[in-house]
Amino acid sequence: MQKYIIGGIVGVIVLGIFLLSSGAVNPAWNPFKQPPAGTVLETAVYNLSKVEKMSIKGTANMEIINEDTQKYLQNPLSDNQEILSPKKIQVALVFNQLIDYSIQEDKKNFTDFNLSLGIEGMELSMGAKVIGIDKKLFLNIASLPPYLPLGFDVETVKNQWLLIDPIKLGLSSGEDVLNNEQDVENFNEAFLGDLKNLVTGKDIFKIKKDLGTETIDNEKTTHYFVELNKNTFRELFPEFINIVMNKLPESQKQTYQQSLQQTLFQFEQNFDAIWKQLGGVSFDVWINNDNILKKVKFAKKIVDSSIDFEAVFSDFNKDFAIEAPTEYKPIEQVLPLDLLGLATSTLPISQ
Repeated sequence: MQKYIIGGIVGVIVLGIFLLSSGAVNPAWNPFKQPPAGTVLETAVYNLSKVEKMSIKGTANMEIINEDTQKYLQNPLSDNQEILSPKKIQVALVFNQLIDYSIQEDKKNFTDFNLSLGIEGMELSMGAKVIGIDKKLFLNIASLPPYLPLGFDVETVKNQWLLIDPIKLGLSSGEDVLNNEQDVENFNEAFLGDLKNLVTGKDIFKIKKDLGTETIDNEKTTHYFVELNKNTFRELFPEFINIVMNKLPESQKQTYQQSLQQTLFQFEQNFDAIWKQLGGVSFDVWINNDNILKKVKFAKKIVDSSIDFEAVFSDFNKDFAIEAPTEYKPIEQVLPLDLLGLATSTLPISQ
């Protein structure tokens, strides 16, 4: 399991960098929005982070084969007492997203996604659209498994817009929202500031090969094969874990500090073996003629398990509008309050 833990952490870090770079996760302060050192990849990522409006189309797939369970299932009469778990798990995500950050105080996004989960031949799937605007969320569920024990008829909530308003739900006040946002911004600034200091001047990624020109969305691009620098990653990972531990709230440090320290111990003890098993960490990028990152693709096979992710960035600063639906129902009028984790007493009294 250790190689899956470290492999997963590597993937999260690499994906996190690209999400920050693309603007899909875009705090007011972002270390990847600072002027680049000048390499081709850094420049392309920086230029993408400066794009205020864009569309993103992506897919992500993961297949996990549990080796221990496989052995257990093959020997049901053995003395092995481990808990039976699925031998094979498959997850697939397809998404389309529009981002409009042209007004920093009024960031908007629209996401259309389909998510499926397969466990031992049984498949669960969900399709939905989400609009984020004016600190509210609008949800439109296109599909849900009909046999989930949700306590309501799935058909009654499908294909209609539902408003999720934390203030009207009584989950927070307008002042709370502002305070929470400020707290998050302060935390992000401190955490990402430490992260920036950690990675500045470090050779984290290396372009290993220029694979020539390709056309994507009628744009000419140059295709590069990129590799994560093993030695740099080995040097930075323990420092990254220490940053995470230091930023944990005091109330959570005891809960998570031990597991983070254990992860760090496993990393240091098994890094070379795990890296050899992973075969390194590499991915492909496509950069357009304006030196903007156009596409990123990551795929990795670990023994019998696999993961792949692909995202294409388009419609840079094109003129499109993201608007709230004109017809919708507050979600608390459609779904049971206990399902939302609410009680009637938490809802504000209508005047």
